[in-house]
Amino acid sequence: MEAYIYGLNGAIDRNIASNVFYVAVGVFGITAALLGPWLERRGPMIGCLFGAVMFYIGNLLAGLGVYTKHIELVFVGYGIIGGIGLGIAYIAPVSPLQKWFPEARGIAAGVAVCGFGGGSIIAPYAQKFLIGVNYQKTYQVGIVGIPLTFVLLGSIYFVLMVVSAVVLRMPPPGYSVKGITIDTIKGAEEFERKPMVIQINPHSELANKNALEQTTMINADQQDAITVEKTSGSLTNNIFSLSLSESLGSSEYWLTWFMFLGAQITGLLVISKIQSICQNQFKRSADVAILINSLLGGCNLLGRLLLPLFSDLLPHITGGVAGRKSIFLVSLIVQAVCLGFLPTVITAHDFNGFMVCAFVITFFYGGGFGIIPAFLADQFGAKNVGATHGIILLAWSTGSVVGGLIFTAVLKQETALFFPDIVSIYTLNFRWILGVVLVGLVLCFFIHTNLKDRRLPKVAGEFTRMRFVNGRMVRVYKNGSIKMISKEQEQEEWAGYLHTIGH
Repeated sequence: MEAYIYGLNGAIDRNIASNVFYVAVGVFGITAALLGPWLERRGPMIGCLFGAVMFYIGNLLAGLGVYTKHIELVFVGYGIIGGIGLGIAYIAPVSPLQKWFPEARGIAAGVAVCGFGGGSIIAPYAQKFLIGVNYQKTYQVGIVGIPLTFVLLGSIYFVLMVVSAVVLRMPPPGYSVKGITIDTIKGAEEFERKPMVIQINPHSELANKNALEQTTMINADQQDAITVEKTSGSLTNNIFSLSLSESLGSSEYWLTWFMFLGAQITGLLVISKIQSICQNQFKRSADVAILINSLLGGCNLLGRLLLPLFSDLLPHITGGVAGRKSIFLVSLIVQAVCLGFLPTVITAHDFNGFMVCAFVITFFYGGGFGIIPAFLADQFGAKNVGATHGIILLAWSTGSVVGGLIFTAVLKQETALFFPDIVSIYTLNFRWILGVVLVGLVLCFFIHTNLKDRRLPKVAGEFTRMRFVNGRMVRVYKNGSIKMISKEQEQEEWAGYLHTIGH
């Protein structure tokens, strides 16, 4: 695109194409945030059709902008109008799938968003075939050239999106699977499925109604107990479920927002430069760079499918000790390690090491997008996921706009400083991105996913609480002291809390 508009430049990256991408991602996030509640009201089919039309118009305007050599039209077309279309079309299938498959939220979310990863496998080869492999160096046009590539691919995307939109529907009112409804948050399922039971010695004075506060809740399958049934629907819907305003106003939501920013910013900024690094830092051919881009798309796709599926299975494997939050923790740690290694492998011209880091980062980048809708449905209910997911994508777009501007400015500064030796021009960018990832890692520890941690009132002087790997609760007090809570004490406090809210 730069070669077509500005002339041959020896394949020097002017960062214009990446800036258009950053604008598109920024508008994507803003659109998803603003139109998430609208999507819940109007339904996924209308949202997807609207997105298809906007994305098609954006591609047509981008093609016109390239043809007339007006880069501003490319920014308006693909960056703004196309970004609006992408934003609403991306979140449109996520919300209904979270509602249709509440018992498999992870894989449902992964399937809903995996098209972004799958498309990046095919797109590099389609663009190469249509535009021309070495167009930026030789002006040798492929099948149709750059302007018509926007038109042709945009038309194909439009048809596919419209055909897909007609099958999207919300489930009927009252729909539930295994007792899980659109209101159910993670951990409250048991109250949908069976009555609460209170273990009471029938021969003691605790058998009378006024002494129930001293009792302990037990499983309904246990014997030798007096059963006191509560209306589980009322308990769950009125106490454990959250409204949209309560969800967005909670500290847990905004901790998740910043954690997601940390988890996705590496892939967002680094992946957009992989092709350029392959050609300029490692002197690989355009064909190799395109192959690498396609392989990265495969990693992105696998991450969007495998990690969400694993997030569904992990609680069953670990007995509820680990879940989706654990995968985000691993993702942040692994990405931090990769960012630490990247400057070394580039300076040492270790192409294999660079590829390993790139593939791992891309895998977790895709996985983050696949897991986050299910994580939000767990925390705040599937009924709110259209809005909560849309707004949390604003973290991604913030990383694109703010992070992209910082990345580009630092890259230009480092290029001017080190030119013609451009091997180390990305090192400073890798360092500040590492800082953002580490902040996200720290915040992730403070996100409560256990229902007891979220709902059990704090005791006097308590600042926050965490859980060890073995599931034990740990209270951190304002005076700096730390106390590990026994399972028995935790269950006793929880039983008292349940009894209180049940009246």
